[in-house]
Amino acid sequence: MLPRVSDRLGQLSRTNSEAILGATARDRRVDYSRGVAITSSFHPDESTHVEPCRYGRGSNAMGLLATLLVDGGSRVPRSVRFVATALRHPRSFARSLSVRHWSERAVIVLVMQSLDNSLTVSRTRFGRLTTRQGHGEPNPSWIPIGHDVARRLAHRMHGDPGGSVTELLNRPVTAHFIGGCPIGASPRTGVVDAWHRVFGYDGLHVVDGSTVSANLGVNPALTITALAERAMAFWPNRGEPDPRPPVGAGYAPVDPVAPIASAVPAHASGALRLAAGHRGARSRTT
Repeated sequence: MLPRVSDRLGQLSRTNSEAILGATARDRRVDYSRGVAITSSFHPDESTHVEPCRYGRGSNAMGLLATLLVDGGSRVPRSVRFVATALRHPRSFARSLSVRHWSERAVIVLVMQSLDNSLTVSRTRFGRLTTRQGHGEPNPSWIPIGHDVARRLAHRMHGDPGGSVTELLNRPVTAHFIGGCPIGASPRTGVVDAWHRVFGYDGLHVVDGSTVSANLGVNPALTITALAERAMAFWPNRGEPDPRPPVGAGYAPVDPVAPIASAVPAHASGALRLAAGHRGARSRTT
């Protein structure tokens, strides 16, 4: 429907180099559903970030994706190793089949990495989306240090470590699929320019997680917010000239535009403030 969009569309798609693992207690002596969803995080190594998180009571559907934890990296298919694991631990396997009170017994482990790996998303001739390995290192099919964290957590919880059923096919689950609409200087290098304007379509902007250019190794919400805030800072007020260079003209520093009527009241804690920037320009802060 948009034939002039850059051929770079779909490239540099990122999974945040992520895996969703966890641990499930064998009993309900502790209710893990109580409390804020995410309260902490830690870095088991220089490129890995782990966030333990909880689901509210009754939110058990996620448990349908959970199963026994099976390592990758072996010549033996993980599906075969899964059968062997289930035979060695029949009680753990039986518990994994039930999602009754799952949210009260489980802690999810979001394992994210900042490594440079990516996928390229494209359509098949039947119109379905598919992916293949893209720029950087191969996308990981499992994260060993994440499995170690899940097992340590299960030990502390007197429970069973778990992974996602799709991992048995070497396809990890991600909650943060980003990228695929890269920023570039021209249609040969990106889909949008430095102000998030789509090359080839005047007036069309893309301002969301698809313009994040790298695996962040953390939840991308604040990065997406920062990109959106920056992009909107250069939009002209109605009736005023656009300070941005023409699309395709290349990058040049532009002063942010102060709004005539801010949507946030001046007395609010998040009100817009203008501070001195480079070259004497004014920059937006909140």
